Amino acid sequence: MKKLLLFAAIVVMGLTSVNAQEQAIKANPIGLAFGVANAGYEFSTNESQTATISGLYYNISDVSGFGLGAEYRFYFSSNEALNGWHAGPSVGYLSLEDDFNNSASFFTLGGEIGHQWILGEHFLIDTFAGIGYLAGSSDDLAVSLSSATISIGVSLGYAW
Repeated sequence: MKKLLLFAAIVVMGLTSVNAQEQAIKANPIGLAFGVANAGYEFSTNESQTATISGLYYNISDVSGFGLGAEYRFYFSSNEALNGWHAGPSVGYLSLEDDFNNSASFFTLGGEIGHQWILGEHFLIDTFAGIGYLAGSSDDLAVSLSSATISIGVSLGYAW
């Protein structure tokens, strides 16, 4: 009986040490220097894929606003979600307003590629670059806009 309990304990300990983090919160500290605060919550959907929901606050010059986004990631370099090379599609929404009460709304569709490291047990660094398409309009100014976009970034976070 003691051998069976010892064996069961070893198996459980082995499974828990193999089981990687399944969730993370992260933010882009570099964006704060430019008036953009964004944070996200990433969670695994299976062994090598994750989904992310994120929020953004924008305040540059006389323009401020908020945004929401979603991303789906496929991790390629390991069978461990939240760690390694990744790529995937993203969608977003951005609402902006200036000091003169002019407003505009934008939708984005794109893709990102990057690498995420989990350092130690919980700290993470995520580097990424993306390309996308942005389309939107302003009823106040009778203007519409569509453009290609490029993004690069680094996020720091905590995984569990």
